[in-house]
Amino acid sequence: MAGTQQQSTRWAGVAALGLGIFMMTTLEQLPIGVLTLVADDFRVDNGVIGLGVTIPGLLAGVTAIVAPGLFGRTDRRTLLAGAVFLGAASGVVSAVSTSVPVFLASRILVGLGLGVFWSLLGATVARLAAPQQVATALTVAFSGTAAAIVLGIPVATFLGNAVGWKAAFAIVAAAAAATGVAVAATVPASQGGAAGKMSDLKKAAAIPGLRFGVAFTLLMVTANFTAYTYASPILQDKAGVTASGVAGVLLAAGVAGMAGNFLAGPMMRRCLVATVTAIPAGVAAALSVFIFLVDSPATGYAAMLLWGVFAGMISVVSQGWVLAYAGDYAEAASGLNSGAFNIAIAMGALIGGGVEAGWLAPTGIGVVSGGTDAVLVVAVCATLAALVLAATGRRFKKAAPTTQ
Repeated sequence: MAGTQQQSTRWAGVAALGLGIFMMTTLEQLPIGVLTLVADDFRVDNGVIGLGVTIPGLLAGVTAIVAPGLFGRTDRRTLLAGAVFLGAASGVVSAVSTSVPVFLASRILVGLGLGVFWSLLGATVARLAAPQQVATALTVAFSGTAAAIVLGIPVATFLGNAVGWKAAFAIVAAAAAATGVAVAATVPASQGGAAGKMSDLKKAAAIPGLRFGVAFTLLMVTANFTAYTYASPILQDKAGVTASGVAGVLLAAGVAGMAGNFLAGPMMRRCLVATVTAIPAGVAAALSVFIFLVDSPATGYAAMLLWGVFAGMISVVSQGWVLAYAGDYAEAASGLNSGAFNIAIAMGALIGGGVEAGWLAPTGIGVVSGGTDAVLVVAVCATLAALVLAATGRRFKKAAPTTQ
């Protein structure tokens, strides 16, 4: 079986896994699109509902780090399908929640499921792909993350405005359950490989190039989600977009993100270091446009398109970097990077919410006194820090294995 897998890529399984991360990412980030609707319904601040992104992000991050070793040689198909079903259950509980505590508690389930799915996704896709098609297979699978932004979150936002946010959660939960069936039907059974031991986390973390990739993921994703979690209020405040019009802007940005996702593969093959550097530079430029130039829906669309192109590259490029250095520790490396990615989503949501609410106002620095302008400024500063870090990645260039 292993020899056959090395000769040809199991594209049906790769596509199902891409659909799986699409559904899980949509469920994780769904509160972003209906943030104001949920907050208004429960009569709480936006930052409180923003915890609905922070909670699953933190749990997914911790779970992703320990899952490969914790589950040892357990069948990866069972774990991946089960993770999607757990996400579906989370959506159902969210849909029937009648209070903020119940809503936030429902987010625990999707966090646990997402952590397992993320941690096993990259290594599983690599096993399903022929050696010369690993980069392409990773792009296809991780395009599910970009697709969640293209279709999942905007469509859920549209549904939230059309039939209510609870119905949006219910519909997405049903789609996730169907996706779990597809994963179980198309992904072949497989046991954890050499990375199926807790000790391999330490060995993977000892690889300098891999440590750099995980650090970049943590900083860049935190910077991005500091602003993106609050895209809805930013668009309403800065660009004058109506609450019902946010879905259309997010859809346009998502299409740009999908384009960026598929551009990332060829760019990685040409120069991985340059691609890593381009991401924070592009995101910083887009957020700066929001600060200085956006004053209408048209300029808001333009800024979101620029933002979407570069943000859409983050997941596939960061995963490609760590797998390029992982060697025999692909699952451990994927778990570390996935953990960093999801913890960063949570950190970004928490930081953005705190800045918007004015938690940093006592520092006496006017720019962080609260509101969406403060969120954008803090996000730009964090993105520029990620750009500085990315520039140091050149020292690993000569040692980098091929990503093709």
